[in-house]
Amino acid sequence: MRMYQLLVQVVEPTGAGGNMGGPQNIQGGGKKAYTNLVIKTPSFAEGIEQIVNRSDRIPHLAHLQLIGVGEKLAKNGINELYDFLTRLPQMRRHTEIIVLDGDISRFFTIPSISLPAPALHMSEMAANVQRTLVMPDSNLGTVSKSVQGKIPFILVKASLNKSDEIIMDHAAVFYNFKMAGSLSSDEMQVLSLLRNEIERGFLTFPCYRGKKAGLQLLSGESKIVPFLKKGIPHFTFQVKLETKLMEYQCLGASFSEPNAIRKAEKLYSDMMKKRIITIANMLKNKYKTDLFRLTTRIKNYPELYLWLKNDPKTFFEKMVVDVNVDFKIRTIGSSLRTPEREQSD
Repeated sequence: MRMYQLLVQVVEPTGAGGNMGGPQNIQGGGKKAYTNLVIKTPSFAEGIEQIVNRSDRIPHLAHLQLIGVGEKLAKNGINELYDFLTRLPQMRRHTEIIVLDGDISRFFTIPSISLPAPALHMSEMAANVQRTLVMPDSNLGTVSKSVQGKIPFILVKASLNKSDEIIMDHAAVFYNFKMAGSLSSDEMQVLSLLRNEIERGFLTFPCYRGKKAGLQLLSGESKIVPFLKKGIPHFTFQVKLETKLMEYQCLGASFSEPNAIRKAEKLYSDMMKKRIITIANMLKNKYKTDLFRLTTRIKNYPELYLWLKNDPKTFFEKMVVDVNVDFKIRTIGSSLRTPEREQSD
């Protein structure tokens, strides 16, 4: 039977201490401003019921600030946890969810200078990381939206350094409820910015002094095409986008001439290619540590499949990632205004 270790941290009223009573597998936090309740349980519902029955303070899930998921559970799948949480009407959509890399109980005992409980401290840290890196929120509401839309989602990942300090410089990438890999803070920022733009259906491209061009995404498609060319394995990311030019703050262009549209399409295709090639190379690095995922993708390409299976080291040394972007401006917004050309200084 699958068993879960469940830890609930309850913040105590000022001057109160936890009366933990009950079995030995429930641990108290002493005179601290919080109490940690730890049990092993075959289901989340049963675990919460045990904690409610055996503690002198009833944990109210409407007050829940943070959900910490162990890395082992994250890799096995958080679908049972998600199902349990989303069935509870008192759950807050803004409750932070993070992945904990290491001993879970240790995270919930690291003292905080500014906040009364470690869970509150980690929740604040995760929110700061999201704001700093302009990444999507990693809360229950965002996860629910991603799950319903069948799209991957990102959760902040916490770890402990040698000084027992909490570090949040990575993110866990989830697909189909399972943790598929992790990203560094730099990778996280690049991926998050592009994902945000595509989700909103609005792409922006810089020109000068903070000015920009904005295009509404009308339609698009993408695919990865593997093939062998002159003895070198290629993986080509093919992206097609059709857009509507909605905002143009850049100088020196008149869109009354077809040639101007073609120049803009070429410029934005090149910019989009630079963004995607960064993500494509990240994917290449992920494949190096997850050969099964890549062999599954190329099983219908016998030459590539056998090469990767028999000699993965040489395969990755020679592997080339290409990006082809077909970027079209199909129409121009009726309210579009272009700025007057500025006088040179």
